[in-house]
Amino acid sequence: MRKNKTVHDWVIPLMAYDWGGDRGSLSDIDQRIASACGDKKQLKEIEKALLEILQSEAKVPAKEYVCRKLALIGTGRSVPALARMLYDDDLSDCARFALEGIPDSSVDRALRAALDKIDGNRRVGIVNTLGERCDRKAVPVLSKMRNSPDKTLAAAVETSLRKIAARTAHGPAGHGEEVR
Repeated sequence: MRKNKTVHDWVIPLMAYDWGGDRGSLSDIDQRIASACGDKKQLKEIEKALLEILQSEAKVPAKEYVCRKLALIGTGRSVPALARMLYDDDLSDCARFALEGIPDSSVDRALRAALDKIDGNRRVGIVNTLGERCDRKAVPVLSKMRNSPDKTLAAAVETSLRKIAARTAHGPAGHGEEVR
């Protein structure tokens, strides 16, 4: 990786990334993130550039890659863009993956807000993510969904409620309590 590459220099190739394409631009980003470890200013700059990709006309594979990186370095600044992706059939899963890794309570609020507006498998996914994050504030709305006629949803709700109860009894609160 050239030291004098600007964020803009490595974002441009990522905009065109597609499955089967040259992964060289991805390894530049991976290296940049690894070298920025512990440098909040540099990580903030990288996060901002990655968010530009999410809000662009970049292809789905590029946006999926960005979500994997935001799961590692994302902060509350990433939540609004990722929350909008929860409604996208192609990007909902990778947005949830990114959100799940972000230690900010705004993630839990965004997931709870989307829960009533999304159905089907995407809703089941949000229920699962709330369980993984052990969001205690989701318990009332999840409890109302326990007897859903959708058996997949009902099973996901039960699993999530058990995870939240176990974490509440045996450990710290969900991810939203941490600060990155």
